[in-house]
Amino acid sequence: MTTAQLQKAGQKIGPPPRPIPTPTSIPPPGDLSLENVTQNIPGPQYFNADQNQSNRSSEDSTYHAGLRGPKGDFSVPTMEELKMTATTPHRGGEKIALEILENIIKDKEYTATFSKPETAPTSFQPASTCLLSPHMHFGSISCRKFYWDVLDVIEEWEKSGKKATKPPCSLTGQLFFREMYFAAQAGIGTYFGQTLHNSKVRYIPWHLPSKRQPNPDDRTKSLSIKGTYHVDSEEAEEWFIRWREGRTGFPWIDAIMIQLKTEGWIHHLARHAVACFLTRGGCYVDWERGAEVFEEWLLDHEISCNAGNWQWLSCTAFFSQYMRIYSPITFPQKTDKEGNYIRHFIPQLKNFPEKYIYEPWKCPIADQRAAGCMIGKDYPKPMFDWKDRKEICIRGMKTAFEAGFHGSDVEVINGEARTILTGKPGNDINDDTKIINNPEASSNQGKFKTESQFSTSKSTKLSAKRGQTTLDAMFVRKKVKSEDDGNN
Repeated sequence: MTTAQLQKAGQKIGPPPRPIPTPTSIPPPGDLSLENVTQNIPGPQYFNADQNQSNRSSEDSTYHAGLRGPKGDFSVPTMEELKMTATTPHRGGEKIALEILENIIKDKEYTATFSKPETAPTSFQPASTCLLSPHMHFGSISCRKFYWDVLDVIEEWEKSGKKATKPPCSLTGQLFFREMYFAAQAGIGTYFGQTLHNSKVRYIPWHLPSKRQPNPDDRTKSLSIKGTYHVDSEEAEEWFIRWREGRTGFPWIDAIMIQLKTEGWIHHLARHAVACFLTRGGCYVDWERGAEVFEEWLLDHEISCNAGNWQWLSCTAFFSQYMRIYSPITFPQKTDKEGNYIRHFIPQLKNFPEKYIYEPWKCPIADQRAAGCMIGKDYPKPMFDWKDRKEICIRGMKTAFEAGFHGSDVEVINGEARTILTGKPGNDINDDTKIINNPEASSNQGKFKTESQFSTSKSTKLSAKRGQTTLDAMFVRKKVKSEDDGNN
């Protein structure tokens, strides 16, 4: 599915309704005494059940306060009442969301000419995008209001004879991506968020595959168990843990993960970079592992968008140009040569020379001492040689693509596909790995791919699919190379 297909389908339905007017008054709520309501207030036996206890300065004052809350007014708990301190600068609520939107549409040129690929993933304080996605998620702003307020400005701009940005790069185009994933999940259903039983997702023998449990609604199929996985490689598990914690030794990747964990939001191209790095661009770890981390930490997390984006960046669905890989070294230098983003989120490196800010392991020892940060002691060394890992991943992806397995294939369900593709997925792909010539081959009828069906005599060339609009591809539209953003 593409955003173009979504728009074409939308044309048949017609434009979405405009939002209803803001109410001028709210009827009185009635009796709030709850005198006739039985309340089972949790007792001390539940004290140890608080999963967030380690994040609180003292006991939560709302938990045992009853349905009306500690103030008796049904108000939303405050951070003070929860005994927590927010690390994110982002704040919620309709008032703030409407103020952000108002400031956007006041700047008619910005609204009409906004182009997502031209925004900088390294920008912070402020970010280079409007940061309304968390408000969309929590419902503190209507997606219809955003759409129509922006569209009205764009139509007025175009009527004056000026050129406006078109979807998918425009502000409205961002909503189309959101709706595209919603539609894809609606079409595929239960198994959209995993590879197994998903007929649209290519099977790649990633490291750390998910553990499964029977689907209670269909015992013939299985669901991924969130947060659990098979450790097929201790090395890969270490890479995954270091990726999650921002300790890979690659400053661009680490800074992004630190911002994500601290603030709960990162730029879309930053999401692309760390997702590519974890999957097909370095670690060869299952995209479901990364999706779980994003689900936990992102303020704007949407189930369908999160799974869809991880499928996109791992080249298992929506996007297929697996040789386009984000360099953790050269890509961020396009918008932040000085490394200010890294210096902010990794203060250990704040005094490093600009020449070495993206590759601190190359910095001379004397300069490391002068900067007050010794690589391997104060900041980790790279956890692997990225160039080598990139090539290993590309070989693995090539083998998997040419084999043509998808999540609903019998060979994937019974485990044969993993054995067929490689004994050590992504870690040591042999050049003579036997592959299937037809990249579209799929055994939905359950026919096993026998040894005689494999051949190494020819390599299937995947079409570039330039007609499928992609934001990351547009970012480097002028240069189409074997790597996505930066050869290094």
